[in-house]
Amino acid sequence: MKRRSIGLILRLALTAFCFAVGVPMTSAGTSVASASTPHVAPCKGDDLWGAYVGTGAATQNFIYTIALINVGHTTCELSSYPKIQGIRDNRTYTLHVTKHGTFAGDLPSTVLSPRMSGELLLSTADYCNALNTGGATKIDKVAAANTYTNLTIELPNSAGDVYLFGFKVDVACGLEVSQLGWKGN
Repeated sequence: MKRRSIGLILRLALTAFCFAVGVPMTSAGTSVASASTPHVAPCKGDDLWGAYVGTGAATQNFIYTIALINVGHTTCELSSYPKIQGIRDNRTYTLHVTKHGTFAGDLPSTVLSPRMSGELLLSTADYCNALNTGGATKIDKVAAANTYTNLTIELPNSAGDVYLFGFKVDVACGLEVSQLGWKGN
């Protein structure tokens, strides 16, 4: 009887601790349903910090992963498709998005507590007539005319901008943009 009581007390203490610090708990392969949450405001540019995480490649496509970290003090929702701007020749250009959703898929929206991160996927191709015909000199000119640096992620609904410094992308063969969110596991 004492052993059963101690086990029960330990489970209750662990549950209370996890609830207090916000650790999600699961049981027997199912997740615990949370109470319906009130509306969460969209993330604002001032509350997000952007960082280039890495590049993947598959069948002549590049997939760039951008982390968006909530550096604000409140929980916010990351969702919808952003506009992307880039700098070339000291001028800022709004980049033409050829497709919503990327070669690697799209992202579901997510809610970010402070210090949590979401992401954005950008996908480009390295195989199209613009980059593969006309000889090296022509291809270099086309690539240079379509390469942008220091991207600005313009959040939906005029919620502000997130800046991504030191990032370089060639969009001669198009630019696919995911929804702001998180792919999860």
